[in-house]
Amino acid sequence: MHDLHSLKGQITCGDDHDWAGVQSDLVGAVIAALLAMHYIDPDSARTTFDEIFHRRTRRSREASAA
Repeated sequence: MHDLHSLKGQITCGDDHDWAGVQSDLVGAVIAALLAMHYIDPDSARTTFDEIFHRRTRRSREASAA
């Protein structure tokens, strides 16, 4: 988020940031989160992810409500 805010001019820290760096950091965060989920509960990490992803996506919520 620091890199993204810097690119948008919301902070001025003097560091050079680019979109490739922001994207790399975001992918790193996703990988770290998935690894943490697997570490916490390796047997049901995928099922837990699928359930939460389903609840948090608009299309899935709308389909469930219909």
